[in-house]
Amino acid sequence: MGLARQLIAEGKDVVMLDSDSKRIEQAVSRLDCLGVIGNGTNPAKLIEAGIENAEAFITLTDSDEINLISCGLVEASYPHVRTVAVIRSLTYTGASGLREGLLGIDYIVNPTAETGRSINTLINQGVNPNILNFSNSTLLLYTMHVGPSSAFIGSNMMELRTALKTEFIVAAINNNEAVRIPSGETRIEEGDTLSIVANEKEVHGILKAVGDLEKVPRRMVFVGASKITRALLNDMHPSMRNRVTLIDKDDETCKEFSERFREILVIHSDITDEDIMREEQLTSSDLLIALTDNDELNVITASYAKRVGITRSIALIKHNNNYVRMARFLDIDVVISTTDTTVESLLRYLRSTNVSSVHTLFDGQLEIIEYVIPETSPLIGKALKDIDMRTKAIIAGMTGSDGTSHIPTGDSTIEADSTLLVVVKLEHTEFIESLFGRDR
Repeated sequence: MGLARQLIAEGKDVVMLDSDSKRIEQAVSRLDCLGVIGNGTNPAKLIEAGIENAEAFITLTDSDEINLISCGLVEASYPHVRTVAVIRSLTYTGASGLREGLLGIDYIVNPTAETGRSINTLINQGVNPNILNFSNSTLLLYTMHVGPSSAFIGSNMMELRTALKTEFIVAAINNNEAVRIPSGETRIEEGDTLSIVANEKEVHGILKAVGDLEKVPRRMVFVGASKITRALLNDMHPSMRNRVTLIDKDDETCKEFSERFREILVIHSDITDEDIMREEQLTSSDLLIALTDNDELNVITASYAKRVGITRSIALIKHNNNYVRMARFLDIDVVISTTDTTVESLLRYLRSTNVSSVHTLFDGQLEIIEYVIPETSPLIGKALKDIDMRTKAIIAGMTGSDGTSHIPTGDSTIEADSTLLVVVKLEHTEFIESLFGRDR
């Protein structure tokens, strides 16, 4: 329901189609949507759900076959409807990646591949959960919490910039779930969480100033030889794989991974064995990532790792997204949800061809969208100070067509093929897309 919740918050009309009446009842009771009991492979049910007037048809069932067939039916009968399918098996997409044009489906997302890429990016950033990056920009988004002893309390945005001696923009502030987009005179209060956009060098300086600088791990433990583990290792540079110890309780799987990834050390053992950490000298590791197919085991393992001395830990959540919130209280540094990474990929596509990445902030209240300006945009040639965004959003970063990224000022001019980082409240995304122009 995560994707539906996001789309509804943006003002989209959503119809849920599911063969399980209990799931439909739950969705309708929790969300402002319509529900139809039935299967997406049934043309009559598709019509009942309003497929003829839909902009997009998205299939997210646990069956790749149902997702493929239902999208194929829609593509054949309603070519004006964009079709999106979640496909998990490499049997359909190929080991080298997703094939375009499969049954005419417009967009295919593989949750395993998306999650593997997200974890690899996190590792390369020093396992700092407070940093987000973007596809076409060298700018980063850093989230900083203002504690009771912070020297920044009472400072306004200009004074904060002077104190940190860096060039950045505070894109949003959250305090007790109240989100606001600040001006230069906005003052920092205890309990604020600041979303700061800056280039990589400046973020490094901010991290150092506030004591939040983390190094890329030198010794890593992966628990569980799952499909996501395979995707992560495939995406990882061989020099990084040299730092990995993999633990799995299945002997055949261990042999397979050992042959496939020669750089890693594979240990055939059960992570619940009380002596495994000590015997294999794992407690001196920089990072443990729990990647099994068991959410509960991942949370317990990642929490236990911190207690026995491993510096940082990550837990994978595949099935029950409720664990994401709970795990934050168990000293786990990062919780990676396959649901959340998949939703972000789907949102990126559904926005328009001009959106290259989307990140949600503060439990979905805000989005920061990486938006490529099309040649047809009415804003080309205009300075930011002359664009009326009606306080609905701010432009926190710009990347020129030459690939150079910077923090914009009011005099910065929008160019064709430039990329903007736009911070916007969910209910205003349609307004921003229509303001900037889009290819579809």
